[in-house]
Amino acid sequence: MKKLLLYLFLLFNITPLFSQQIKIILKDADSNETIPFANISIETLNSATKKYQITDKNGQLIIPSTQKTIISISCIGYEPLTDTIQKGIHEKEYLLKPSIYELSTAVVTAQYKPVSVDKSIYDIKLIGKDRIETKAAVNLADILSDELSSKLSNDPSTGTSLNLQGISGENIKILVDGVPVIGRLEGNIDLSQINLENVSHIEIVEGPMSVVYGNNALGGVINIITNKVSPAKFNTELNSYYESVGTYNFNLSTYTKHKNHSFEINAGRNFFSGYSNDTTRSMQWKPKEQYKGSLSYNYRKDNTKLRFKSDLFRERLLDRNDASAPYYEEANDTWYRTIRLNNSLELSKAINNNSNFNLLTAFSYYERTKKKYLVDLTNLSKELTVSPSDHDTSVFNAFMARGVYSFMNDRENFSVQSGFDLNYETAEGKRIENNTESIGDYAVFSTIMWKPFKNFTLQPGLRAAYNTKYNAPLTPSVNLMYKPGKTTIRASWVRGFRSPSLKELYLYFYDSNHQIEGNENLQSEHSHNVTLSANQEVSLSSISVYLDAKTYYNYIDNKISLVQVDPDNALHYRNENTGSFESIGIETSGTLYYGTRLVLKAGYSRIGRKDEAYDASSFIFSNNINSSATLSLPKNLAKLSVYYKFTGKYPVYYYNDEDEIMLGHANGFHNMDISINKKTWNNRITITTGVKNIFDNKEINGVGIGTSSGHGSSDGISSLVGWGRTYFVGLIFNFIK
Repeated sequence: MKKLLLYLFLLFNITPLFSQQIKIILKDADSNETIPFANISIETLNSATKKYQITDKNGQLIIPSTQKTIISISCIGYEPLTDTIQKGIHEKEYLLKPSIYELSTAVVTAQYKPVSVDKSIYDIKLIGKDRIETKAAVNLADILSDELSSKLSNDPSTGTSLNLQGISGENIKILVDGVPVIGRLEGNIDLSQINLENVSHIEIVEGPMSVVYGNNALGGVINIITNKVSPAKFNTELNSYYESVGTYNFNLSTYTKHKNHSFEINAGRNFFSGYSNDTTRSMQWKPKEQYKGSLSYNYRKDNTKLRFKSDLFRERLLDRNDASAPYYEEANDTWYRTIRLNNSLELSKAINNNSNFNLLTAFSYYERTKKKYLVDLTNLSKELTVSPSDHDTSVFNAFMARGVYSFMNDRENFSVQSGFDLNYETAEGKRIENNTESIGDYAVFSTIMWKPFKNFTLQPGLRAAYNTKYNAPLTPSVNLMYKPGKTTIRASWVRGFRSPSLKELYLYFYDSNHQIEGNENLQSEHSHNVTLSANQEVSLSSISVYLDAKTYYNYIDNKISLVQVDPDNALHYRNENTGSFESIGIETSGTLYYGTRLVLKAGYSRIGRKDEAYDASSFIFSNNINSSATLSLPKNLAKLSVYYKFTGKYPVYYYNDEDEIMLGHANGFHNMDISINKKTWNNRITITTGVKNIFDNKEINGVGIGTSSGHGSSDGISSLVGWGRTYFVGLIFNFIK
């Protein structure tokens, strides 16, 4: 009798517990296949606490429910969904509608508030985290290498630089979470020093953004957005990467969250052993070692967001020389050390439903040290060389403060954004004239977004600035967008202004490949830009096609260029104003999405340049073609990706033996990368492997290559394009609670 009573007690008390569970099933609305590893937020009505879980490999999740429950579902590639589940329901199936990641992701660069790409008045290109993973991109150079309007140049000492829409150097502004990256060599930021661990996505605005971002934005803005607050309470990620050329990378990040506070720590090391096409001691691609670390703190409560972030980067690059005759027992080695330190504090406050304020302050430190050693190759001992010119340290400091107030009315037909932008930079070093120099740029700006009628948006803007060394004119702009249905037409006209940088004015940079002089008599650059673009969406069942077309024209007056000043010394250059520079181009592309299974992209661009420094009679043109395909195999088996780019014949100017300007070219070349990406163990492990540079590119030939710039290459173009075909594997372990 006791056993029977115990059995009945357990039966009537445990059974309700099982009945108070809900099975959630997620499926693709197009293919009807289950969706594994989707994120689900669970919240009961009588509690403000949220729990976060993920569906299993079968797209299912069982949650307890004793009362009405609110769930929010999110998964990359699908539209988010929120639902309220009533008490007593035991099973719920949801069909998630596929979404286009590149269009649905919110962008923030120069926006009044975060908006999706297709709703931005600027024509913004978006590179998401998914593409960074499938391409196994380690740094910014890797991910930009196959962009249509991008052309990369490689220098053994100064790294990888970018040309965007025919414009390069100081005219391209690179931001990390809105903070400008400083430390340019020959006017360029070394893209290989900007790592992509912990990056959420990248926003690219091609063309001037001078009203909103001021100096260095004549050619465009690249804003790298890092991961911020996660819904998880705890997250640790281990990221390792190996490439057969001799690359060994490792990164560790840890994130934790408690109530309104969250903390994140990142640390990592990248190592590259160097590469050369020959067997000499000096190497074309220099060995280097990078260490990086970051610390961030986030606070969120109600309408207030606060973020502090500190980043530290250190790189050592070794430039070996060949052994000296006649005994070949000694050689010179030069070490270059780069240190970057960035500290930023950002405060965002929603004042009410219609207005908000954002304040961003940052201090950036950049140091580059050069030390030259005489190495005894018989016993590998070394000592510093005696010449003072063999050693140098240059230090740059930058302080910025940027405040932006945005107002949007309820109907969103009239909005205003106004702000201030303060930038102050100093330079120190024996290569700097007077050993120390500084420059300040202080500005206020405002834009007005007006919708006079449906589907049409007009946005005029104006920037007024004070520069401590140059007279800064008023900088106006006009942007418009017409969006009838699934067609979007954008047009813009922008004035630009750029004062010469401290390096262009005062830095004297010498090494075995460079002899570059500053010029304190430089004039500021002024520019005009006109851009017209159109986007069209065509949808048919589960297939969506997006067509894009763009044309643009850039004009820069008083362009600052490196000019050869000694006919007998091909390395001796000085910064000079060389007159006008123009670039003109067209770009067309198309993207096809077949649900979330297949993404096909293809594009073509033609870019023309006309430089008064060489020849102002006509434009010289180059052509580029790119394409990519990403196939997601059924049941989360794997993702296969192929990336291809043809870089066409690139015109360059060079000097012949009689010091006459001649038109040459760098030959065109093909490049292709293939990767396979697999997620396993409930999305905790991601494995990416594949082949890079399938066509085995190393150096390109041409006419006039290696004869015209301060580092032995034409128009800043290096003949080095790669270190040949390589094989890679990347492993990410992600533990989430």
